[in-house]
Amino acid sequence: MTYCRQQMKKFYSILILIFLQSCASSKVSMIGSKVPLSEFKNIALSSNSGMLGQAVANELVGRGYKVQSPGRTSKMMLRLNLNEAEITEPKGLEAFAKEGVDAVITVSAVGGYDQMPQSASVQIVNTKSFDIMAGVNWQNGWGGEQGSIADRVMRKGLTRSAKEIVNALDASYQGGASKLLNVITK
Repeated sequence: MTYCRQQMKKFYSILILIFLQSCASSKVSMIGSKVPLSEFKNIALSSNSGMLGQAVANELVGRGYKVQSPGRTSKMMLRLNLNEAEITEPKGLEAFAKEGVDAVITVSAVGGYDQMPQSASVQIVNTKSFDIMAGVNWQNGWGGEQGSIADRVMRKGLTRSAKEIVNALDASYQGGASKLLNVITK
């Protein structure tokens, strides 16, 4: 009986190792360093940021931040005669700075086969220095074959994806530490 149990333990251990090697959690890579977002008093969310961009904004708002809506950013762009391509160019950033905007957050994302985010690139651009203050490249996890139970367990939906992205961007985030960012919303 003992020999049989040892063989079963080995078998299950090998099976677990194979399973773990065929899975990967989401990947987050930071560009630059985390930014103390509290330095920015007025952050505009790019109007072309899509659902993940809005989820990132919602995550910031949920932590006590106030973020300018994409609709408000669009209205400002129309008033300033800017198009979406100009939002992070010096001309656009200068115009936003004159309007009191300290930073612009842009989010570009690609959806996966299961309607969950597959990958995203997020940048915070300072409107005064024109510098990318921080950026995050994020990729969703996977497990086994697409659509398998393991795959569904490893992949993150919109809310969890946004939370991982904001955790990576926010210098004051330390596993749930509280902070305050006064960002203007109108």
